[in-house]
Amino acid sequence: MRRFPLHSRRWFVTTWLIAAATCSVHAAPVAQADGAAPSLTLERLYSLPRLIGTAPSGFAWAPDGKRLAFLWNDEGTNFRDVWLFDVGSAQPRRATALPRPHVDPAAHRNDSVARRDAEIAVERDEGVSAVAWHPDGRRLVVSFRGKVHLIEAAATPATQLDVGIVATRHAVSADGKALATVSEGTLWLHALAATRDAYGTPRRVLERTADEASPTRIEWSPDGTRLAVLVSDRSDVPVRGIPDYLPDEARMRSVRRAYPGEPAERRRIGIVDVAAADVRWLDVGGDAQDLVFTLAWSPDGRELLIDSSDLYVKHRRLLIADARTGKVETWLEEREPLNVGADWWAAWSPDGRGIYFTSDRDEDYHVYLRARRGGAVRRITHGNWAVDDVQLVPAAKALFVSGNLGRAEQRHLFRVPLDGGPPRRLTRGAGSHFTLVSPDGRLAAGEFSSDTTPPDLFLTRLDKAFDDATAEQRITRSPLAEFDTYRWATTRYVTFPSHVDGVTLHGRLTVPPDFDAARGRYPAIIGSIYSNTVRNRWGGRVAHPTWGLDHYLAQQGYVLFNIDVAGSAGHGTAFRRRIRLDYGGIDIADIESGTRYLGATGFIDTSRLGIWGSSYGGLMTAMSMFTRPTLFKAGVAGAPATNVLHALTGEMRVMGRPQEHPAEYIKASAYTHAENLQGALMIIHGMRDDVVLFRDSVALTHKLMQLGKDIDLVALPDAGHGWDDEGLYQTVHSFRRLTDHFERHLGGGPR
Repeated sequence: MRRFPLHSRRWFVTTWLIAAATCSVHAAPVAQADGAAPSLTLERLYSLPRLIGTAPSGFAWAPDGKRLAFLWNDEGTNFRDVWLFDVGSAQPRRATALPRPHVDPAAHRNDSVARRDAEIAVERDEGVSAVAWHPDGRRLVVSFRGKVHLIEAAATPATQLDVGIVATRHAVSADGKALATVSEGTLWLHALAATRDAYGTPRRVLERTADEASPTRIEWSPDGTRLAVLVSDRSDVPVRGIPDYLPDEARMRSVRRAYPGEPAERRRIGIVDVAAADVRWLDVGGDAQDLVFTLAWSPDGRELLIDSSDLYVKHRRLLIADARTGKVETWLEEREPLNVGADWWAAWSPDGRGIYFTSDRDEDYHVYLRARRGGAVRRITHGNWAVDDVQLVPAAKALFVSGNLGRAEQRHLFRVPLDGGPPRRLTRGAGSHFTLVSPDGRLAAGEFSSDTTPPDLFLTRLDKAFDDATAEQRITRSPLAEFDTYRWATTRYVTFPSHVDGVTLHGRLTVPPDFDAARGRYPAIIGSIYSNTVRNRWGGRVAHPTWGLDHYLAQQGYVLFNIDVAGSAGHGTAFRRRIRLDYGGIDIADIESGTRYLGATGFIDTSRLGIWGSSYGGLMTAMSMFTRPTLFKAGVAGAPATNVLHALTGEMRVMGRPQEHPAEYIKASAYTHAENLQGALMIIHGMRDDVVLFRDSVALTHKLMQLGKDIDLVALPDAGHGWDDEGLYQTVHSFRRLTDHFERHLGGGPR
């Protein structure tokens, strides 16, 4: 639902002629006879190379702030190499040109299924998964296919990687002399020489204690003598079976998967003495299932900051552990029984005497400082806006915060003095900036996108005047030239009141490229519905690849409407907490308020309303159609969390323990309201989903069939929770079924 991990980037080649390892041949744009822009097709929107290119990611500044490393390719395909940008240059350059998998057509000449499987494997190989700088500023630490490598950041791209170390996690010490890795749950230490690929004999410093236990976070002390480790143990989490029907014989796949109220993973924190290979486990109090958000060493390496809370995020504690004695004391506590989220950050002040932290204890998430033990908490940022992210840069003697000051749907970077003061906006373009500030505080680089600009890497010079046209530089150009041949939908942002409690709601309205209110009334689709969807960034909500679907539906004559329902960030603490204990309640009322707004525009045909969403959005889709049965004519629920009793334990942040709130859980579960359905509902669900269980969609479909309701089930045998983002063949198939469903029941275009 709200915190489900939906960010795996899986794509599938829909046109299958692969002539080389770099890209596939794609469907050509369909030109119009009159010379107008070509028509968008789902096949072209979701094929390789992508129209919008490959988004740069994994940004890392060199220690001197003069070079930026990132992951990218300039072809619009999936396999990412390491790229470097030298500040002052005009173009980025490749640092690696690693061998890519490819499909040999001759090898599968007589077996099209085997060839298709090979092509899927090629598509899903994303190349380098992470890059970081070695402290010497000459070498790069590269993660590639499950191994960690050291390479020179040389002018000539590396075409192969030498001996690597198998690791699921890794960290290099501040002096660059040691590499800590986690492999099969065991923590190892490797000495690093001055050459790029010389590793000392590995030394085991923390043995795996249980089959389901493993370090999930490792942090070096500044002097390299200690390691802070967070170990997570899932041994107590119940095991459930998920059937797999694709092997020659169906088999049961076992996964550890807890329901709300069942045992969750246990955590403990230790400090490892590197020289002695000895660990001191800290007694942090609380419960073994408590969450840990931050582990941060003080500048002198003598103390460890721990930001922790209970499983329900109602009791937060900032703790300080003495590295020598292991003694733990409480620096700050926050208790809030109404809290529903935990977008928290904490860090030491540069002098090590205070702690900065974010909290929504007042109007929204803001930065606070407690300058000394027992001292008063001081506000650093203020106002009716939200801080999303904070970077503390000691060299600049400033905090760099990201937030939506000025426009609720935008994200910009601001500079704030360490002791507080008015924030100064640094980024220019209207849209969403996700930036990384250089170590010297003079530059910021990262992804920028907007409703009209797909993601690319931009560099902002923070020491230049805001109106200086040279202050912002575009580093990459990811969209293909073909992108500019199409006509894209346009987006506008609106506000309207809730018909329940009068609060201001925010909406994102997407209209067809040839929209004309004088032509008649248009059908509208609410969705993809979810929290946090009203954003001025390419695609709005990027957890699903719905950017192409949105533009395709708009081209077919639909108006699309996103709504930031209760629980969404950036609109105030009180707005977010409206969702407490009320999944399927106030959020559905917010959707109804959105339909009332659409009806008042005069250009929407309210007899042709549709709704769709996935996961939590699937729950809202089903609940909207079940509890507002005359409002929507058709809906599509993807991986719908229709039984909240089977949600993840993280949902207890909103709903509490089911043992204490059984009535609320039953009320929030769409399954219990199914008899009210009047419209046409389609469910799309991956059969390998271990986040929202496929069995819940089977149970709901069976019940609706028994009730004689209009229900279609699209089962995807090879999809998990990210059903529309796990292979382009599944994306096209699913979106084709979705668009056909709306065309059949709503019909596109004005009437």
